[in-house]
Amino acid sequence: MRSFRLILGFVLIFLLSSCSGNKGKKIISDQDKTGNFYVGWSSEDITPDSPVLVSGQFPARVSEGVLDPITVTALAIESGTGSSSEKVIMISCDLVSIRDGTRSGSANNLRDNVRNLLKESIPELNPEQIIINATHTHTGPYCSETISSKSAYGIELDVLSPSDCQKYISESIAKAATDAWKSRKPGGISFGLGHAVVGHNRLQVNLSEKSRMYGNTNNPEFSHFEGYEDHSVNLLYTWDKKSELTGVVINIACPSQVTESLYKISADYWHDTRLEVRQRFGKDVYILPQCSAAGDQSPHVLVGNKGEERMQKIMFPDSMKTGDRTIAHRKQIAIRIADAVMSVFPYMKDNIDWNPEFAHHVDTVNLSRRLISLKDVNSALKEGKGWEKKYEELLNEIKENPEIKDKPRWYSSVTSAYKRMKRGYSVKERYELEKKQKKMPIEVHVTRIGDVVIATNPFELYLDYGMRIKARSNAVQTFLVQLTGSGSYLPPIRSVAGGSYGAVLASTLMGPVGGQELVEKTLEMINNIME
Repeated sequence: MRSFRLILGFVLIFLLSSCSGNKGKKIISDQDKTGNFYVGWSSEDITPDSPVLVSGQFPARVSEGVLDPITVTALAIESGTGSSSEKVIMISCDLVSIRDGTRSGSANNLRDNVRNLLKESIPELNPEQIIINATHTHTGPYCSETISSKSAYGIELDVLSPSDCQKYISESIAKAATDAWKSRKPGGISFGLGHAVVGHNRLQVNLSEKSRMYGNTNNPEFSHFEGYEDHSVNLLYTWDKKSELTGVVINIACPSQVTESLYKISADYWHDTRLEVRQRFGKDVYILPQCSAAGDQSPHVLVGNKGEERMQKIMFPDSMKTGDRTIAHRKQIAIRIADAVMSVFPYMKDNIDWNPEFAHHVDTVNLSRRLISLKDVNSALKEGKGWEKKYEELLNEIKENPEIKDKPRWYSSVTSAYKRMKRGYSVKERYELEKKQKKMPIEVHVTRIGDVVIATNPFELYLDYGMRIKARSNAVQTFLVQLTGSGSYLPPIRSVAGGSYGAVLASTLMGPVGGQELVEKTLEMINNIME
């Protein structure tokens, strides 16, 4: 079945290419393909070779091996030559987020460490020309300025420290960026729009209009899902001067969280997608994943999962497990994404732009923080104190009964209590910060490549905001890229009213006011760069 599908795809490409013939084509010589537009790619394996903390859940998870490699992929683009040329390097990492010092105030953060390293290896680049995004896998290493597991989770664990992990990954990202820059050659781009069902709105609303994340929808109280779903796949293809495909930027409104609770290092569905795309297009083709606005999206199936599982059993009869949160589900998603890439591909070679208009703007935008009342603070403190009591009880139990440490994952409960305690107390810290700094500065990038625009933000941005930007953008296609920093969830009004996990005060640094400010500023930057 798999072979038949691949053969059918190649036949489709051949037929579409043959039918087009040369009628109406503009014959482009090799000389026309060697203009002032340069493209370079590189990738690095950033899989740790020793146990690390796995990021993305309340309880600590010490990695228990590697399911599949995690990578960093860099795309370097330059237009023009010399000091007046426009330059940018876009980097995608199989991590949960890209820390940028916004929350901690520390200059020792992943983004700035990479930029500082690149000042030495690529001095002709400005630091702000380096854009780093995360795929938001929940099975990547925990990287931060935190020097020990005790600082991160309230207890000592035998792992590579978060700070050492951050140093290792910063150096790997910088190497990928440097290699991509050094490998740049004359090339071209083409872009297209495909579709694939990957992300689903994860917030179910009951008949009383209250939202909750996930949960069983086979319930008389289930009413509807809180928000929209975006199944578009924005695609940017890069080509060398021989019109050979070199890489694809794949932009999807869904984080990589199918097997998100594993205790193994994994790139989640992006690993399976890389394998599937390269099997169809060649092992040397680069894939740069981008997560579009998807703060309320996930790949988990909440309605129709029986039908989905049946299809997985038919497609992958040799798989050990099928259903939601399985490898079979990841492979199913990978095929959908690769099908989208392939469905657009036959039209791309005839639409290569060898000298696209290229521009990059970056701005520090001050957004209104979500206002916190004293009542909110007292409620959060009460919750935090409750978890502090639980944490101390569990800590004492471990001290009095050291044999507990012989049990598998003995640390889960105590580290979860610690994280929840810190989450509750963080509301008071933000309340005090608001008195001194009512606006929160964030970095927004907007890059124009021909008729495409790529706009970034650091948040887990709810899809409502993404749709507002896409609807009003004057670009032919708008690629939104979230998680280019260490922002929090950013929910809209209806999510705040629903009261689900991602919309509560402890989960957010700003709310609907700041969200709309982000929309307007991003649109202003997009419309200016596209004029």
